[in-house]
Amino acid sequence: MNLTGLREAREITIKHFLDSLTPLAFLRPAGGERWIDVGTGAGFPGLVLKIACPDLEMILIEATGKKVTFLHHLIGLLRLKGVAVVHDRLERLRGPEWQEGGDLVVTRALAPAFVMEEGRALVRKGGRMLFFQGPPDASRWEQALKRYPELVLEKICPVALPFTEESRSLVFLKAV
Repeated sequence: MNLTGLREAREITIKHFLDSLTPLAFLRPAGGERWIDVGTGAGFPGLVLKIACPDLEMILIEATGKKVTFLHHLIGLLRLKGVAVVHDRLERLRGPEWQEGGDLVVTRALAPAFVMEEGRALVRKGGRMLFFQGPPDASRWEQALKRYPELVLEKICPVALPFTEESRSLVFLKAV
């Protein structure tokens, strides 16, 4: 279905599945938490995290129709409960159904500035935003956050993608 740019099984396993699971080294999800994956694509990282943590309530947001169709099919095939797919763009998600917010808003695919601008309303007060990034760069984040006083840099966790030499970081922001 041409859902990702990767074609080799080893690359898909490492760069999509294992990468999607890296936040679990730093997070201990509680049952009933509501996580929102913005720009989930083929379900990375949201669907992978949902499978690993079945007690989470997961909302997958995706704008591309064929990816949404794939996600619905896969969720039905796996008989997953507590996961919803929203076919829409982040900047259009407004209204009372989004006021409750999520405990965690996560993205691997979208630009952090865009998600902070358009998606900060999706995070409940005290909740977090999580960005998958390249090598750690705290000064860049501190500079970017000057525009968003309701978000603070909680931590940057350097990670090494398993079986590769690729340096990554998980950036956690807290909504205050």
